[in-house]
Amino acid sequence: MHTENASPPISVVFSELTHVYNHHAVFTPQNGIIKPGSECLIKGRNGSGKSTLGQILCGELSPSEGVIEWHVNQEACNHEELALSSYRVSPSTSLHPQLKLGELLEFHLQHRNWRPNIDLDMWLESAGLKRHQNKWFMNLSSGLQQRIKLAIAMASDSGLVVLDEPTSNLDPSGIEWFRDLLRAIKGKTTIVICSNERSEDFLDPDTVLNLDDV
Repeated sequence: MHTENASPPISVVFSELTHVYNHHAVFTPQNGIIKPGSECLIKGRNGSGKSTLGQILCGELSPSEGVIEWHVNQEACNHEELALSSYRVSPSTSLHPQLKLGELLEFHLQHRNWRPNIDLDMWLESAGLKRHQNKWFMNLSSGLQQRIKLAIAMASDSGLVVLDEPTSNLDPSGIEWFRDLLRAIKGKTTIVICSNERSEDFLDPDTVLNLDDV
């Protein structure tokens, strides 16, 4: 698959949004607008519902209550369009365990395009991944697996990218590499970051949703 034009950033509008699990609200009702091309931070302690809200914002999970809408160039975006133009990655995200790096990238291209005007080879080289390209994903360290997942997520041509605890399992050099990639896509797509307030996870959020607020 190939494309010359990047997917336009997606805006998200939601009101009284929450999710119920075992008859209890996972987080207090949320209201807000995430503007296209902006950076949104969802922060809160472990168990506050950050991951759940991240799943809802990218359309992977339906809220129990409230209303949420997505827009592209001020026009409503349906779930099918959203699925093809959003990407979420978390520490629990898994890729095929018995594929090598090149095979993972080829498989990905069967379903999604890469973001135009990026040098993916340079990204992979700077991540130290090239020398591991003949190893199965399952045989890589958790840090290298996280680098691959982040590289694919941020290199994908998406209008909305949700990164859940992105610096989890990354060493200092991996964190620096991740932040370089985050700067490279900032403003070109809508970014949502779920974090327990690790400053390494985000740059300069335009919107902050604090799930610890009651």
